[in-house]
Formats: sequence, C-alpha cells, structure tokens
Amino acid sequence: MKKVYLSKKIEKIVGQIDRSILGENVAIKLHFGERGCVTFLKPDLVRAVYDKVVSSVRKATLIECNVLYRGSRTNTTEHIKIAKEHGFNFAPIDILDGENGQEFVEVSLDKGLAKNVKLGKGLTKYDSIIVLTHFTGHEAAGLAGAFKNLGMGLGSRAGKLHMHSDIRPSIDLKKCIGCGTCLENCNANAIEINKKTKEKAKINPKRCQGCAMCIAVCPEKAVKIPWHGSTSEQLQKKIVDYADGVIRLVKSKIIFVNVLENITADCDCLRTVQEPIMDDIGILMANDIVAVDKASLDLTNKYSHGKFNNISSADKSIQIDYAFEKDLGCKDYEIVDLDK
Repeated sequence: MKKVYLSKKIEKIVGQIDRSILGENVAIKLHFGERGCVTFLKPDLVRAVYDKVVSSVRKATLIECNVLYRGSRTNTTEHIKIAKEHGFNFAPIDILDGENGQEFVEVSLDKGLAKNVKLGKGLTKYDSIIVLTHFTGHEAAGLAGAFKNLGMGLGSRAGKLHMHSDIRPSIDLKKCIGCGTCLENCNANAIEINKKTKEKAKINPKRCQGCAMCIAVCPEKAVKIPWHGSTSEQLQKKIVDYADGVIRLVKSKIIFVNVLENITADCDCLRTVQEPIMDDIGILMANDIVAVDKASLDLTNKYSHGKFNNISSADKSIQIDYAFEKDLGCKDYEIVDLDK
C-alpha cells in the first residue's frame, strides 16, 4: 500500500518531498495553460516547489513540449512567451522538443500498445522529475492526471500525433493556398505540390513519417489532424506507454504532485474560460503514479457525488488499470492527511 499525502497547503506537501529521489538537475513538468485559459496551475504554487528544490542546492527547470495543434504553444518562442504571460517568469523554462517540435529521442518498450515512443529530446539533460499536474477531466482521455501530464505532455510533436492517431495527416483543400511551406519543411518528401501552377498540397501517406511538422508550419491551418484516428481506449493506453518511456528514461526518479483545485471538465489546452465543476479538494503527492491518479479519481468522484465520472463517456479507469497491468505502480493506497 502506497502513501499518498494530502493537504490544502502546498508548503506542507513540499515538506514531504523525499529529496533523496531527486538528482542534481531536476525538471519540473507542468502545463503552462493555453491562451484564454484561466484555471491553469497557480504560479505561486509552482514557485513553492521550485524554491524547495533550489534551496537544497539543486538546479531546477520548468519543462514542457510543444503542442500538436496550432495555438499559442505551437512553437518554442510563443510557448515561452505565453508561459511568462501566465506568471511563470521566476525560473528557467525549457521546451524539450525544439522550436517546431522536431527534436525527439526514441525509447523502446518491452510491452504495450506503443512499442516505441518519441519524447522531447531535451529530456535527456535531466536526471529526475517532479510532475506537477492540474487534475481535470478530458473529453477523449476521460481524465487528465499525472499520466497525461507526463505521457502526452512530454511526447514530441510526432509522439503526440502517434498517440492521437495511426492515420497520417491530410490537407483541407478549401483552406490550402498552395504556398509550399509544408513542402519546404517535409524531410520525408511526402508532400507533392506544383508551386508554379498554385496546385493544392497533397500528402503521400506511404511516404509520410508522421513527424507532424506540416501541422506546425502551415500558415493557413490547412493540415487536418486525425484526432479520432485512435479510440479513447487506444489513446489512453498510448498515453500510459509514453509515460512509461519517460519513467524508463529518468530511471524512475520521479515525484508526482496532483493539484485538485479548479477542477474543470476539460484540460488546460482549451482556449476558453472554464468554470470549475466542483469545490477544491487539495493537493496530493506520492512517489507512485498509479496510486496518485487512482486517489485523485476516487476523491473527485467522492466529493463531486459522481459528477466528475459523468463529464464524458470515456472510461476513466483505463489508464490506471492498464498502468497497473504494466507494473508501473500500485492501486492500493493510504491517504495521509497532513492537515489533521
């Protein structure tokens, strides 16, 4: 049975961090929030964790990877800009997969739906991670907890496409103007276009390597993302596989902090204001990813009187059960209430 610490005060949570787990170069993984979102993690909470790490004579950096879709976090320059606009200007920020999400390191897995996972290449610079997660719902994945923050969050752009779909991108001919930007940025020679005659772009699925660079660079947003190329179950299992890859890469030197405050029906990628669906519960911390997400799900269902479970039709037990089957953690946990 794993201990999961609970408190409404971040100071009590950071006081329980086992610093022997951390190395000398600590990455703090979080989601900076899309432009328009207002319920992302509070910068003061993140700073408390950052200050705790650097006070023990360790180096700490806020890390993330670029997103798959076109938005304020599509490339590194804009991603860091929005992070600072949202108040995360007190620490170094490292976007791990390069300016346009093109840099990745591949990790092979012994078992799972995803046999090889593509993670942000910069992750190799760090020897340990604190995963700071705003726990929310998610339309396709059911819940956005530590697994989604770690797996989807640290997948490179190609990795994010892989998680969402095994189908290659396609061109929306109504939006395409034949400018050739996608062609110039395709290293697989998978895009065909005659710029002289202003033809529309075409993607050859047999040549396409799924790097998703065309999605990032198209000025007209004409490259269609195959969001539904994976079922909810496949998406959730691949998210767990990607988290497995991260855990292997840093040799399990990870601490998980789930923030059960401002709990919304969908994650912080939405470019709109979301209203919380329930009262705040507090902050959880554990050294076990399965235990912390299981405890978070149990508590949100309990204190929302089942409302959280009904925010979408996605089965919210898949990530936890699949991860348990992969021996990534324990479903039996004990809540240690630090406020009592």
